[in-house]
Amino acid sequence: MKTTIIAIGVLVALAAIIAVIIYFVMKYDKLNKEILSALGYTGWNIVPYFDDSVVVKSRQSLEKYDVVKYFKDDRDNFEKVGKRLEYKESVGVKLVRFLEQNEFVERTFYSKISGIIESEVANANAFRVDVSYISSAGNLLGRKKLEITSEALQILLDNPSLYMGKGEINRLVKEKQKSELELKHKAFYDEVNKIVDYTAEKKDTMIIRGSKEKLDNLIAQLFDRTVNSIQKIKTTESDEWGVIAKFITGIKKEIKEIVASNQRILDYYDSSEFARLKEACSALMSSQREFNEYINEKVQSISTLFGTRVLRNETVAEDEYNYIRPYKKTITPFTAEVSAAVFASAENNPMAYIVKFFYPNKELYPEQIQKLQHLIEELETLQDAKQIIENHKQDYQQYLKDVPEYVMEQDEAGFYSRLGFAYIDESVLTVEYKFVYTSGGGFAQRFFTVPMTEANIVELISLLESKLTASAFSKEQRQMMTKKLREYIKNRDNYTCCNCGNSTALEPNLLLEIDHIIPVAKGGLTEETNLQTLCWKCNRAKGAKLV
Repeated sequence: MKTTIIAIGVLVALAAIIAVIIYFVMKYDKLNKEILSALGYTGWNIVPYFDDSVVVKSRQSLEKYDVVKYFKDDRDNFEKVGKRLEYKESVGVKLVRFLEQNEFVERTFYSKISGIIESEVANANAFRVDVSYISSAGNLLGRKKLEITSEALQILLDNPSLYMGKGEINRLVKEKQKSELELKHKAFYDEVNKIVDYTAEKKDTMIIRGSKEKLDNLIAQLFDRTVNSIQKIKTTESDEWGVIAKFITGIKKEIKEIVASNQRILDYYDSSEFARLKEACSALMSSQREFNEYINEKVQSISTLFGTRVLRNETVAEDEYNYIRPYKKTITPFTAEVSAAVFASAENNPMAYIVKFFYPNKELYPEQIQKLQHLIEELETLQDAKQIIENHKQDYQQYLKDVPEYVMEQDEAGFYSRLGFAYIDESVLTVEYKFVYTSGGGFAQRFFTVPMTEANIVELISLLESKLTASAFSKEQRQMMTKKLREYIKNRDNYTCCNCGNSTALEPNLLLEIDHIIPVAKGGLTEETNLQTLCWKCNRAKGAKLV
């Protein structure tokens, strides 16, 4: 009986112990699952101790086998080790941060699980290779461990001579030099492209006369000196880099100075100071406004009277390597780009080639001859108007005392135009045809111009008339409106408008024009009996009407 009681007691105690063990196992298992869930893993052995294994065939091979040999045998191991280390390090960082701060520290069995985590952290600090020597019979006769850290891997990557042969090293050096040279080429081309983009963006804002042409010329110089020169440099140590860099910096500085000068003037035009000045002058200019509008109309109409106007955008230079973005420049009006042979012939006989390139359609000759005759009259009128405009400006000088000097020095014409004065560009009064020859490489350019003076226009008209049949055009019916004839008619009419009676005696700055009583367009001839002096107002009012 006593034995039975003891046995029962033992069983009860044993059951209690088992219950406690089960309780703690469940508690441990619960904490373990919660921590794994918090970390985002399903189980431990997140990063195994060994990451790769290698088998060698002799003890000597085992003794000599090292990290360098591991990479020398298989270069793909660099990528494999790099990726594996990156993964291990990310896991290690995550686990260390968890150990530093988490909500489970006070829980029972946390210390035990933290020990497992610390073991995982230790596994994550290197890439390990299990190197074993196994006999032909399959027996393990020797073993060693290789550890590769990120630092060790980087040392090998930075020093390929440690695992490469001489031939490989030479090839690597050449590839590295080639890569560095290409990067240097790209860096210089990028700098050129920045300047090209900046200039193209700012070009349309230029208001100072000649600024756009200066920018075009600077970009042309930039292309000429850099586009193909950069590509021809074969080493990163060449002294030519410094020369080109200095040149690029100089061009960039000049471009920025041009842009800054224009912006300074634009800022003035946007200022309240200029607004007040414009308002004051506007009130005073009411009597001249119609005259200024009339002159501006004449200036705008000149281009329609003069041959074929060639005005297009063109890339400054072609880049055979396609590294440089194109930059568009505006070709001068009335420009013919020709071959070397044509250029030489045109120099010897310019009028004939002007007809060939700018007046190709004989059916249009009668109309074009009329326009050229009218052009002579218009150019002479604008010459007179230019002096009158200058006289008008003098009347306003008392109101312009506080205008900044830099505005008048750099943009006098633009300044007066914004105030409302008519502006006659000198280029309008000196119209010219231009022939250009550019060499195949774009490095040499020659050109000559033929200014359309009164004498040259008369010669051009005669040449066009000579190519027409008698039925198409009768030159005997027409006399040329020359400067001498204009002055003769004005003097004959006592410098007085034959319509309203106003004269230069009454109004010294009166613009007088010579008018065809019967317009040329309606069969009127350029002869004394069909010519009269009109003031600009009456001539503008008349237009092509008969009065």
